[in-house]
Amino acid sequence: MNKKMIRIFALSLILTLVIVAGCDDRGTNVPESSALDRGGYWPADHIFSPQLRFQFQNDLERFPMWAYIPQVAFDPPLGEARPVPLLVLLAPQFGDKFYYANHGLETLLKEMIADGTIQPMIVACVANNPTFGGYFYAGGTNFENLPHPSSGAYDYIIGNLVDSLGLVPYFRRSLHVLPGRQKTGIGGVGMGAYGAFRAALINDTTFGSISVTDGPLDFDGAAGFGNGLIDLFDDALNEQGLLGGNIKNFDSSSSTPLSNMFIAGSYAFSPHDTLVYHHMQFVAGQAPHPVVDSTLKIDNPADTLTLVSGFFGPGPPYRFNYHLPFNANGTVYAPIWNNFWMTEDLENLLINSTNQLDSVDIWIGTTSQASYNYYQQTQSWINTLESAPYNYTLTKRPYQGTPGQPATGDQYLYDLLREMLIFHSKSFGN
Repeated sequence: MNKKMIRIFALSLILTLVIVAGCDDRGTNVPESSALDRGGYWPADHIFSPQLRFQFQNDLERFPMWAYIPQVAFDPPLGEARPVPLLVLLAPQFGDKFYYANHGLETLLKEMIADGTIQPMIVACVANNPTFGGYFYAGGTNFENLPHPSSGAYDYIIGNLVDSLGLVPYFRRSLHVLPGRQKTGIGGVGMGAYGAFRAALINDTTFGSISVTDGPLDFDGAAGFGNGLIDLFDDALNEQGLLGGNIKNFDSSSSTPLSNMFIAGSYAFSPHDTLVYHHMQFVAGQAPHPVVDSTLKIDNPADTLTLVSGFFGPGPPYRFNYHLPFNANGTVYAPIWNNFWMTEDLENLLINSTNQLDSVDIWIGTTSQASYNYYQQTQSWINTLESAPYNYTLTKRPYQGTPGQPATGDQYLYDLLREMLIFHSKSFGN
């Protein structure tokens, strides 16, 4: 069988799997349509780097994602082998690879490509890491020297063009994808919104368009826009009944989203996991299990005021520690907050980015009903982008819920996705 026939067979098999998988109930909350682009989706989980094994509960090194491929991008006879733009969408906290598909993305793409509302594009949907709901899509500067191994290398994987193992080179190598910054976009919701801007700023020649909704976009806020994440410190302590108590009892097995957000951020930003040793532990009467030993690396190693030592998951314990950015009274703890969290704030990443967001098209959906002070943080970030010395022109999309159905979550994401796709399609050009 020659190479061309092998590719045709493989694509036929993919489309067959698409039809079968399409019968699975992934909780999609929108109906299917009859007038559709006959594209398919790709079970695109991939192993990008052995460094991903250092993430908690990721011993298989998986980078989970789901990708939609329009019909024209397939090889003949299934398609036209036409190269198309690439859009990367990052899920919010606790969002899996089907997050956008479950909110109507596949239906929207099929309808809007078929009727010409948008041009054909490949859309890769990246899952947030399930542990603690995700690590702000942070953790890496390159595959060989990860500053925060236990949170992975999401920002580097998503946006780098230098390493052939990156997400964008992987799609350009594997599928019919157009090269160039203008033909490559990124978007995200909630924590994925921060991840989208982070990836675009750290890898500032990769993405030509960004679309996001409200998220943790300004960690410390600004005058008139609240204090960002700082206003949530005492709320996280109240979730656990620890306000004014012993912060050493901060429960890392808690299922509360706010507590998980700060634990995840502590792994992505705080200094404790700068050096990680990963090995198997053998205990009599127990199954062998992996252990992560982390080495503290801060200016003052004796500084343990907000250091929490905890255990993770059912069964034998993992040893891991982290520094919270606040004390037991919910007050900023400057050595951790200023030196580690704020260096990862988007405003500081913008200052330190070589190309910043010059020539990047930006779309921001925003509602005053967003949870976790995300609206206030988003408004502060918008103000930064629109003010000197940047003076960027943004497409802003304010929206509100209806009586009895506030926009506190992702209830209106289907409509927002439609506008995000149109925005990227126009940005991609002809």
